[in-house]
Amino acid sequence: MSTVDLHRPGSYSLSKKHWGRFTVHPCTGREEGQRVPAVARWVMLVCSSVALLTSGYLVWSAVTMSPVAGCGGGSLFSCDHVLHSRWSKVLSIPISVPAILTHMTVIGLLIARVENRRIDDLRWTGIGIASIAAGGAAVWFIGLQIFALGHLCPYCLVAHVAGLLLATTYLLVRPVSPRSMTRIVGCGIGMLAILIAMQVGADAPPTFETIEYPTTPAVSGDDDEAVDASDEMLFAPPSSANLESSGFDRLAAYQSVNLARFALALVDPSMAMLGDVGAASEPNFRTIQVLGGVKLSTKDWPLIGNPDAETVFVEMFDYTCPHCQRTHASLNAAREHFGEKLAVITLPVPLDRKCNSTVQTTHSSHAESCDLSKLAVAVWLTDRTQFEAFHDYLFESKPTYAQARRHASSLVNEQKIAEVLNGSVPHDYIQRHVQLYKRAGSGKIPKIMFPKVTTVGAVDSPQSMIDLIIRNQ
Repeated sequence: MSTVDLHRPGSYSLSKKHWGRFTVHPCTGREEGQRVPAVARWVMLVCSSVALLTSGYLVWSAVTMSPVAGCGGGSLFSCDHVLHSRWSKVLSIPISVPAILTHMTVIGLLIARVENRRIDDLRWTGIGIASIAAGGAAVWFIGLQIFALGHLCPYCLVAHVAGLLLATTYLLVRPVSPRSMTRIVGCGIGMLAILIAMQVGADAPPTFETIEYPTTPAVSGDDDEAVDASDEMLFAPPSSANLESSGFDRLAAYQSVNLARFALALVDPSMAMLGDVGAASEPNFRTIQVLGGVKLSTKDWPLIGNPDAETVFVEMFDYTCPHCQRTHASLNAAREHFGEKLAVITLPVPLDRKCNSTVQTTHSSHAESCDLSKLAVAVWLTDRTQFEAFHDYLFESKPTYAQARRHASSLVNEQKIAEVLNGSVPHDYIQRHVQLYKRAGSGKIPKIMFPKVTTVGAVDSPQSMIDLIIRNQ
């Protein structure tokens, strides 16, 4: 039972069972107004605490660029897809940051002890505005995940459901007068409207950063990179890869064309005018430059496109990385735009500690990335004409290693690819990729490397990819 000092009109105190707003009629001395049951207070406190902890973890994950635990890149539940969308930020700030501030405010006001009626009114007004705003934001962001993104983030859903329950509890207990409640709801909805307007009206935030290399970067002191001490030297493939004598020679990608011409000439000698059908002409290869000085030849590395294309750049990626999967879609659209003028040296860099020493802990979603990367290199070494199809398959189908292995056997000679996989060459290639990745600063992927510019992060938009290529031709 609360106590009342009848000699002080308007005085009140808080009982053990109830915690809320009490008023005393100046004539009768009777308590009036709304009480907040203790259970409602604790429900609100727990809801805000859950939302605060969840939002705090998501901010920590974003700042440290750590994968979100237990949340892979499935077709429906994909934290990565949601947390890297344009709707995950407001004014370039992760949306979890204002969520943290909102729930810290609610928690602070709930646990505060107040013995002044006017201050208590202000306290419940503040709690109400924050609660309504949190509940409205929950409806907005859940709707975005369902209707705009087509993916759900379990951690986000936990925070949003907590926000909805917080707002619902506040509306049920109504610790303020109806007139004040109307103003509070209006303020909460107004804050939500401002948030939505900033997100809708603002340009989509960039999903990648650009690093410029006006001069040659410093060479790492690692022993395994000593051969690259001079940036005038070619960044060579692993010494174990004897591309000229192992059957994976530089003409492999063009033999099918020349054989077809030879067959036509046997049927119709006049077709010989198409060119020398008896001997295949060697393709032209290019040497390109990245990181301000590191050189690579298009004959030495897995390549998609014409090795003598007008524009060639390097892409570093992981087949199991959602950022890389989205970038691959944009890059395919760009290749359709540029046609034969564009080629890409594709260097898989697994986010798996088994073959990448820069990775501290291997996330479960990358558990097979080493094997998939080596398999892709093996397909390229076995039959370069099938590499592009297999490369696209790995990105678009997102198979397990067992599935990818069966698919590879349907594209290339099973015996040959088995021999390549049993050797050390695919592994040695991945190690060379990782060495170049270290020279590029390690960290986030995908990396798209032009002569003096490297982009880091997903390029979600095909037009952004096209513009990026045009600027760096």
